[in-house]
Amino acid sequence: MGREAGFSTVEAFAEKVRRQESDGADRVLSRHEVESDRVRVRAFRDTGDPLGLSLSAPDSRQVKAGLAGLASSPVLDRRKNFAHLLPHGAQKVKVSIYDPGIELWDEAQAADLRERLRECLVTFPGLQLIKFQFMRALKKVYLANSLGFFAKYKKTLFQVQASFMLKDHALELSESRTFFRDFDPQRLVARGANLLGALAADPEPAVITNEYVVMSPEASALVLKEFSPGLKRERSAPRGHGTAASARVSIIDHGAMDGQPGSAPFDDEGTAAGEKYLVNKGVALAAIADIRTAFAAGGKTTGNGFRDERGVFPQAQFSNLFIRPANDSLAQLLQQARQGVLIYLVKPKGAGRQPGELLFSAYGYFFASDGIARPVHFHFATTMRSYLLHVLAVSRELRFFHSRANIGSPYLLLQGRPGPGKVFLI
Repeated sequence: MGREAGFSTVEAFAEKVRRQESDGADRVLSRHEVESDRVRVRAFRDTGDPLGLSLSAPDSRQVKAGLAGLASSPVLDRRKNFAHLLPHGAQKVKVSIYDPGIELWDEAQAADLRERLRECLVTFPGLQLIKFQFMRALKKVYLANSLGFFAKYKKTLFQVQASFMLKDHALELSESRTFFRDFDPQRLVARGANLLGALAADPEPAVITNEYVVMSPEASALVLKEFSPGLKRERSAPRGHGTAASARVSIIDHGAMDGQPGSAPFDDEGTAAGEKYLVNKGVALAAIADIRTAFAAGGKTTGNGFRDERGVFPQAQFSNLFIRPANDSLAQLLQQARQGVLIYLVKPKGAGRQPGELLFSAYGYFFASDGIARPVHFHFATTMRSYLLHVLAVSRELRFFHSRANIGSPYLLLQGRPGPGKVFLI
């Protein structure tokens, strides 16, 4: 059909999604369902940039008419394009991301999860559940191109959003799983209690004179997310062997991890998923790229070409990005530091004073050899390179936090110093 319209190469990406949402913290759950069926096409002439279209639940007539409309566009340049780099066949990748239990669409599932959360509240006096939302989605993906590639897969996603209140503070948390059985209500409630306890610190930022901070997985994952554009090919400097982090730090993007929301057997361009070391023991090795950005840089795609929910063309995006865990426990990190601050929550506050520096608001607890002490709130500033170079130790507990990307981290022990204007520098 695409060649009949005058294109040399055509790629078609189809995505069918069925989604159910339930919400209500203390009443009968309301429920609604949405289904979508969208096809996105990327069409290449012999030269020049590709053209694209997006259609909702189309039939063959609509696709044909859409391609004809694209073909009528004028040829703007004669530059070589990257159509020849699209895969010619599919590679088999085994990854567990489909929960067959979703096919039952059990209406009691959301109510059962809410009650389990409520039961866990008794462990934390004063903690209240003030908002509850549960979403489950079944996604079916089909990808084909005129070079001979055709493949498909199914993926499930379960997500809970819960808002907790403790005294005058409220906080919304979100957790995503590809298998419903992997939800741990006790851990989610404990996470809410720890974070709300940290928010009880004095509103005026404190001056931190300690040398060491321990970042929780959630705090470290957010910092990694804020700096992650620097790990993309089009945003980073040319990659080579060079020190980018402490020797204790390895950063990986792995698209074929079982049970992780960022996983898929292949990206939206057909490149098989796998494990990619971006930083290995402190040495920068690579940056993620889709076919377009890799072609522009004279390299190869890393299999990170994914479409946004409404995007026609793939872009370089992370799958499961994380700092590799080590062997130490959290207790060992605290013992190594002896005293400092355990940070549970960070919030980005914008650019710092130096180029590439970001400012964060941090909430946590002072700790010493005799245990965890009072909550504390302060500000810290760091660059991506400085942050990673000052990692002294990495724990063995890896946790992921999913939003647009799935980003994970263990606990990290970092060394810093007091800076000007009550700002702690890492």
